[in-house]
Amino acid sequence: MQEEKEVLALLSKLDLDNIHFTDSPPEDAKQSVHLIASEGLEAYLPLADMVDISAEVQRLTKRLSKMQTEYEGLKARLNSPKFIEKAPKDVVRGVQEKAAEAE
Repeated sequence: MQEEKEVLALLSKLDLDNIHFTDSPPEDAKQSVHLIASEGLEAYLPLADMVDISAEVQRLTKRLSKMQTEYEGLKARLNSPKFIEKAPKDVVRGVQEKAAEAE
């Protein structure tokens, strides 16, 4: 594997100095993306320098909350007999599809 280091650096667009081969996971493995290329070949990409983890958690939490609110709204519409009776069939079908997607 060591002899392929230059090819790996070129393909992954990483600096040669940032590619290390070891027999065990790095200490900061929990703050890394863990890729399994094949049996016995794993890669860890540290996120600390690339991503503000707390900001990313906040962003994803906000997105999840927004999606849950949207899903609850779709389900409320579908549980309303008036909506089902009065809305055009294609509108009802569209809401059903969006709700199924959101599940």
